[in-house]
Amino acid sequence: MSRKVKLIVFLLFSFSSYCFGQDTIRPNAHFIEPEFMIGKVLPMSNNFAFPSTGSQKTIALNYGFTNNDTTKWGKYYNHAESGFMFLYSNLGNNQVLGHQYSILPFVTFRVFNKLKNPFKLKLGAGISYFTTRFDSLGNPHNEIIGSQFTWDVKVFLYKSIYKKGGFNLKFGVGFSHESNGHTRLPNLGVNSPMASITGQFYNQKEDNYFHPTRIKRKNVSPKKYYVTLEEGLGFHDQDETEGPEMGNLKPVYSSDLSFAILFNKHIKLRTGFTYRYYKTYYDHIVENKTERLIDNPNWSSSNLNFYIGNEFLMSHLSIDVLLGINLHKPFYQKFNPGTGIGVSLQKRMLTRIGANLYLINTHKLPKHNLFIGAHIKANMAKADYTDLTIGYTYNLN
Repeated sequence: MSRKVKLIVFLLFSFSSYCFGQDTIRPNAHFIEPEFMIGKVLPMSNNFAFPSTGSQKTIALNYGFTNNDTTKWGKYYNHAESGFMFLYSNLGNNQVLGHQYSILPFVTFRVFNKLKNPFKLKLGAGISYFTTRFDSLGNPHNEIIGSQFTWDVKVFLYKSIYKKGGFNLKFGVGFSHESNGHTRLPNLGVNSPMASITGQFYNQKEDNYFHPTRIKRKNVSPKKYYVTLEEGLGFHDQDETEGPEMGNLKPVYSSDLSFAILFNKHIKLRTGFTYRYYKTYYDHIVENKTERLIDNPNWSSSNLNFYIGNEFLMSHLSIDVLLGINLHKPFYQKFNPGTGIGVSLQKRMLTRIGANLYLINTHKLPKHNLFIGAHIKANMAKADYTDLTIGYTYNLN
C-alpha cells in the first residue's frame, strides 16, 4: 500500500473511532439515509483544455445515529449526528474522468438553533477511489485527478422539508472536494458545488430524535492552559514551480511548539511556531547551485511560521484547524515570483486541517497526554503536502 493511501486510511479510522466509540448514558437514535446529489465539476486545467462534462450525479447511503449522551461532548455540541457515508459518483465524462467510489465518516451539527426547525451542517472527511486518473500519454486531459486514491471532504447544509412517522425528507446544498494532498501531481483537485435530496428513516419510537432539549453553553469549567510539542513527517511532490522534474516525492520534517487555552473542556484555542524542512527544496538547491540559496542550503530549504488555531475536542478525537503566516520560506518565495493577490496569499499564508487521536479521553483533563494526527497542509488554499504527526501535551494547571 502506498504512503498516501496509508495516510488517508489513518484519518478514516480515526474518525471511525469517534463515530462508534462513544461513552453514552442514553441509547443513541440510529438512522439509515439514502441520498441523491447532483452538481458540476468545476473546470480546472494547466496545460490542456478541460474536457467537456455533463452533470455530476452521486448516490449515497448514510448510516448513523444521534448522540444522546447528556454528560460529555454529545451534550456540549447539542446532540450531533455521526456515522458513515458510502458514495458512488459519475463525474460527467466517463472516458476522461471515470467513476468515483467513496467512504466518509461524518458528523452533523444543528445550526441556527433559534429557529423552530434548525438547519443541519454536515462535515465529512474520508477516502475516494477513482477508476481513471491522469496519464501523460493515455489521459493527459485529466489534470484534476493525479492518483487513484485521494482525500475526500464534503460540507453540506440541510433543511427538513417534510417529516412524518419515522421519515425525514431533507433538501441540502454543499461542496465536495477531492485531492491527494500534493503527494502525486498533477493535483488540481475535483471541486463540485452540489444540491442534495435525502430521506432519513429512523425508529419513530425513539424519543427526542429531531429536537433533543437544547443545552445552553455556559462557562461550566475553569480555563485550562497547555503546552504542546509535536513532530511531523510528510511527503511533498515537486511541482512545476520547483524545477523541471515533476513526480519527485520526498519527505518534509516538522517540529511544532504551541501554547493553548482550553474553554469548557471542548474548545482548545492555541498559538505557536512551526519549523519545517523540505528535502525536495534542499536537493534542488544543491543539484542546481541555486543563486542566493546555495550559500546556506539547509536554512534555504526551511520554513518557519507563526499560527493561531483551534481544536474541537470530542472525547479521544479532535478536529484540528489552523491559519498561519510564513516568517521564512525563501525557496517558495524565489520560485513563485508573481505579485497577484492569489500568489501573494500563497507565499505569505498557510492553512492546515486534520484530526488528532488522543490516548486519554480529553474530557478527563489529564496532566499528560499523547496523540497522533493526520493533516493536509496548504499554501493558503493550494495543497502543499500530507503528513502524520505525533505529539505530547502538558496541562499547566
